[in-house]
Amino acid sequence: MRRFRSRMRRPSVPLVVALLALFVALGGPAQAAKLINGARIKAGTVGSKQIDDRSLGLRDLSPQAVKKLRTTPARSISGAMLRENAVDGRTLAPGSVLTGHVADNGLTAADLGTNAVGSDEIADNAVGQSEIRDGGVGGAEVADGAIDGRDVADGGLSVRDLARQVGTLRWPVDPLAAGECDSALVPVSGIQIAGDFLLISPTTAWPTGLVYTVNGTASETEFKVNVCNRGTQRVEGAAYTFNYAVLGF
Repeated sequence: MRRFRSRMRRPSVPLVVALLALFVALGGPAQAAKLINGARIKAGTVGSKQIDDRSLGLRDLSPQAVKKLRTTPARSISGAMLRENAVDGRTLAPGSVLTGHVADNGLTAADLGTNAVGSDEIADNAVGQSEIRDGGVGGAEVADGAIDGRDVADGGLSVRDLARQVGTLRWPVDPLAAGECDSALVPVSGIQIAGDFLLISPTTAWPTGLVYTVNGTASETEFKVNVCNRGTQRVEGAAYTFNYAVLGF
């Protein structure tokens, strides 16, 4: 009696795939997860097409990838992308804005903080008359001894710029014979004038023979004017108008 030896044939590839598909269909995704994992996927075989949109989270990315995504590339933000007043002094690092970054006339007084510009920020002769508005510089902005004669244009100052007080006085002079004199006291309000220099100048016609002088008194609030007839003829009385100035010492 012959013995027959059966030979088992290896299953074909299509059969294996079919059985695997059947197994997955019967077991569901849970069974598929046991069969397919990262170790069984060849590097570079999964691309963007195989990944659902918005299916990855931060925990699925490497720390290096997360850091790169959170870093703003250099020069990637332009002025058109910034809303008005989005960048202020708190946003800028010290020294990050230089002269070359600021357009001519790009800054106004409203853009500068109090005392933001000091002597170190202003070049020699950088500020001229055209940069200063009328009344823009007061006594508080000028240090003692900061201005000398070289800084003042010839004829640029008047008595009003130098005097502590200026005013007008009306002086009625009595009739004066040759050699006679007259005097009057002129009150000054708001300041004390002891030791100050006093100047007066007539604004109306003044007789040739009369000589006037002015001097202080023991009073802090008035000065004295004097007139003498140095001519040879009598001078009739009249009222004269004078400008006066009090100069501090």
